Amino acid sequence: MPKHADPAERRRQVAAALYRVVDAEGLDAASLPRIARELNATTGLLQKYFRSKDELLLFAQDQLVEELTASVQAALNQEGSLQGRLLKALCTIALVDDPARARVWLAFTARAAANPVLLQRHAEGAREIRDLCRHALEAAGLDGGEAVGLAALVDGVTAQRALEPEVMTAEVTERVIARHLERLWGSK
Repeated sequence: MPKHADPAERRRQVAAALYRVVDAEGLDAASLPRIARELNATTGLLQKYFRSKDELLLFAQDQLVEELTASVQAALNQEGSLQGRLLKALCTIALVDDPARARVWLAFTARAAANPVLLQRHAEGAREIRDLCRHALEAAGLDGGEAVGLAALVDGVTAQRALEPEVMTAEVTERVIARHLERLWGSK
């Protein structure tokens, strides 16, 4: 890891290293010294950007939510049918193309259950994504309240994707979500 870098870029690199460690070894293994080894850097260098593991976890969770929210927004803004765009957005949330990131998401979700600050951040991110889905449903003339059910479905699918990617494959994930959307659209 080079000694001089843009601080914002360096923080993103550290978060990416955290994600790799969490995916391979779990969140408990993701200490600052372990992440420093992943980056081929010193713990002191990491502490220039993050004073503690908790600070790094908050940053990494915020970054994950920001990435997901931006991807969902991009999917919803694409060309095509609203149902197709919503399917793409929900598959994005389910991390259909990234089972490793799904495992990271699951680790953060589990940690949030016992950490009030992480829980608040998780809830804020989930609310923002639900709002995007609610607006899409309402634009299609559907009950926007269904966004809560969609979020629960996608959370469950994502957990299964993280735990059993050989069962909850990308194709199965997309099919499960698509069938649910078809039922919603059929109820109009």
